[in-house]
Amino acid sequence: MVTVLMCQQGIPFRLSPARTQMVDELIKRESEVVLFFPGSVREIELKKKVRTAVNTSNMSTASIRGEIRKCRPDIVICFTQEDTQICFSLPYIMKNTDFYYYNLEIYVGSTKLKNTNIYGRCVNRIDYLKNKRREMLYVKGCKGIVIQDRLRKGVLKKYGIAHPKTWLIPNSYYSNKVKYSTQCKPGLIYSGSVGADVLGTFIEKVDELEGVEITMSGWYFASPTLRNNPNITFIKQKIPQRKYAEFISAYDVALIWYSDQSDDNVYNIGMASGKYFKHLSLGQPVISNRVPGLAEEIERYKVGVIVDEVNELKAAYEKIIENYDFYTENIKRVYEKKYDYGKVSKEFFDYITGKVKKNHKSK
Repeated sequence: MVTVLMCQQGIPFRLSPARTQMVDELIKRESEVVLFFPGSVREIELKKKVRTAVNTSNMSTASIRGEIRKCRPDIVICFTQEDTQICFSLPYIMKNTDFYYYNLEIYVGSTKLKNTNIYGRCVNRIDYLKNKRREMLYVKGCKGIVIQDRLRKGVLKKYGIAHPKTWLIPNSYYSNKVKYSTQCKPGLIYSGSVGADVLGTFIEKVDELEGVEITMSGWYFASPTLRNNPNITFIKQKIPQRKYAEFISAYDVALIWYSDQSDDNVYNIGMASGKYFKHLSLGQPVISNRVPGLAEEIERYKVGVIVDEVNELKAAYEKIIENYDFYTENIKRVYEKKYDYGKVSKEFFDYITGKVKKNHKSK
């Protein structure tokens, strides 16, 4: 059995638990794995596991399609609309291959266009409709899709993507890799984009922040409002990825924030939030603003505290510190029961590999 994983968005594999753990789950079920990735796969352990990694950075779309067909795969899995732009026609050509869409980013188009003139907006709209049509064609030829929760399933449908065979799998980690830490450095750690598209409402109210220190480590240009706040410290140096988990786990509590000014994919992050699962996998209680899908989960399982305003962060932080063991025990319990990737993804991987094995036996 051979499975092709299409990963054209280009983010490093180590930053995507769904993709790295998918390799493990497929190998467990006796499938060889071929990666199509725009660059070199640097993770040594990952390179040892896969049959080969095809560097697509200098390949045309037609060449990539040709290489996929040469692999004679039993299964092809796409993760984002960038992948579907290449593979949209293949389900109708490769009749002996099962195609799936393991959606990690809902394609909503650009909500904040750089080109504000009519011509620019028209060009962007035409590109969006072309890309969306190909994404929908790919899904129509698929055997099924994966999304992270019911909220995102609804958002996906709003943007034209739905399938009668849909699995809900959170963007989580294996529970045996979760580290349950004790209290360490005081203050909050924020890791991720510091751009206004994600932190908009936080930036607007950051002057109300007092009584709690926040360390920020992220990407994109941070506004002067953030950089000049005396309660916020920015980590300027680039931290090697292999040491990043160790760095962020050195703090007591993690901050998660998604602005309601963000697009539908970001604001309705729900169980697709990499921050949420990363911090819980490090045993860190979290403080989050009231984000759809995410806030309900944090409150239900008592793994952190929800705030509505920036000026509530101090009280939320103090509440967690006073009850630290309570929150970390809840993290451990919920992770093993509800978030363990091996458990929540089992039905999907059993289905897609079992279907192939059944077809092989019937031939």
